[in-house]
Amino acid sequence: MSTPNEGYERPSGGEATTVNSQDAVVLALTVVLVVVIPGLANWGFSTLGYPWVGSAVWALGYGAGVVFIWYEWVRPIDITGPEGVSQSEESSD
Repeated sequence: MSTPNEGYERPSGGEATTVNSQDAVVLALTVVLVVVIPGLANWGFSTLGYPWVGSAVWALGYGAGVVFIWYEWVRPIDITGPEGVSQSEESSD
């Protein structure tokens, strides 16, 4: 059994991916910064009588979080097809 600081290996399509405690911390901070803080700001501004400001803060925070998640985690994923398959092989039936 490994210690919590070392992480662990899990299989993913034939290659090992390391998941460690730093990944969990980054994910938790992302959730807090993207969902919790803008949500609390929305609630706070709404209770103060500024619902449009609260909605704008929430939308900007959530939108920035979506862009960050795309840039940091989704964009680097290689989603190309297998090599060696040409377009002509797929279209001929």
